[in-house]
Order: sequence, then C-alpha cells, then structure tokens
Amino acid sequence: MNTLTHSLPLATTPFSRSVAPYLLELRLELLRLLRTPAFALPMFLLPLGTYLLFAFAVAGEAVAKDPDTGRFMFAGFSLMAVTMAALFATCPNLAMEREQGLLTLKRAQPAPAGAWIAAKIGAGVACGAIAYLPILVLAAVTGQAHLSPTQLAAMSAVFIVGTLPFCALGVMMGALTSGSAAPGFANLVYLPGLYLSGTFFPLPASMHFQTVFWPHFHLNQLAFAAADVAKFRWISPQMALGVLLGFTLLCSLVAYYRLKRRG
Repeated sequence: MNTLTHSLPLATTPFSRSVAPYLLELRLELLRLLRTPAFALPMFLLPLGTYLLFAFAVAGEAVAKDPDTGRFMFAGFSLMAVTMAALFATCPNLAMEREQGLLTLKRAQPAPAGAWIAAKIGAGVACGAIAYLPILVLAAVTGQAHLSPTQLAAMSAVFIVGTLPFCALGVMMGALTSGSAAPGFANLVYLPGLYLSGTFFPLPASMHFQTVFWPHFHLNQLAFAAADVAKFRWISPQMALGVLLGFTLLCSLVAYYRLKRRG
C-alpha cells in the first residue's frame, strides 16, 4: 500500500490538481493511439514513404534543378502528415466511444467535463507532430526542401498549429457518424480536399475556383506565407487564417451541439 501511494504523483497545489486530470486523459489517449497498429503504422509511415518516393526517387532530378519544386513537395507531404494524423486520431475513436456509450460513462465520472475532449484534441495535435517530424528531419538533413532553418521553423509552427482545424473536423465527424462508418466518411471528406486543393500538383486554371473551399488549401497558403515563399501564394495570409478560424469554429459548434444533445 505504501509503495503504491509513493509511486503516484501528488497534486499539491490547486493548479496542479486542476491540470492533472487533463494530463492523465491525454497520456492515456496517446498510449491507446500509439499502441494501435491499424492507426499508428499508416499515419506515421505513409506520409514519409510517399515523400521519399516522389521527392527523392521519382522527382529527385527535378527537385535538384528547381528549388521551387522541392519546396512545393515538402509543403504538400508535410501538410498530409499533420492533417491526416490529426483527423484520424480524433474521428474514429470518438465515434466508437459515443456509439458504445463510453461518453456517458465518462460524464458520470468525477473528472472535469471537458477533459476527454481536450485529450482527443491534444492527442490529434501530438500525432500530427509525430507524423511530421521524420519528414522535417529528412528535409533538413538532405536539403531537399531548399528552405533555410528559419523558414523550416516557421512552416513547422504553422503546420503544428494547423492541426487544430482538422482536429475540429474529426471531432465533428466523430459526433455525427457511427463507429463503423466514421473512417469511411473521414476518407470521403479528407482525400478529395487533399487533391482538389492543389496540395500535390498544380491544378488547371479551370479548377482554381474550387480550391478556396478546402481547408487544406488555406493551411498550405499560410505555410508558404510563413516561409516567405511567394511563388505558390494565391491569397493573403489574413484571408487564409480567417477561413481556417471560421472552419474550426463551425466544426466545433456542430460537434458541441451534437454531443450535448445526444452524447
């Protein structure tokens, strides 16, 4: 009994007592995700593998000759890494827990009301950062991105913060869909935006009108603006930021009312 008591961290201040439940929920959520091969392997290996394939094996000569090609490909696959991990870290698990009644059980427990949802969002941000880190290291070591350390740091900050709109999207979809259907609906919403936003390849002029409807496009624009890369910027960073904030707010409100109404 004494051994168990001494092994548990004691919250000695009001602040630490209020923060401890959130940290515990976040830790458990991250452990669950990292110990799930069906989530961890695709989320952490697919972006890095595709970046290696296209930026080094397929287009290695083009990247060496044209620095803008390297910047474009680095931004595209980095965006894929952070956003895909953030979305799928939140959506399927939330939908499954809601369907099984676990959210009702959590609400009955003596814990802060928002601890479980904060943990899911925090885990989404953390998973996005974990998925992005190998691409960042590879680009920094090889110079394939043709960006200075300051530019890489600025783009990295935007990408990590940019996981939040996709966490909000994941929470909203998890609140609206069933556990079995959530992964399919997440792919149905996420993958078209990844390609139709011009993230991986330039789109023909006839398709430019629809890029502004995808959050992927606006996050990419913010990343290029942060790194001061002018060639691939089509709108102002203020507009891109405003759209992402509005998108995050809309998804959060829909998820809030859905979870409050039905759980």
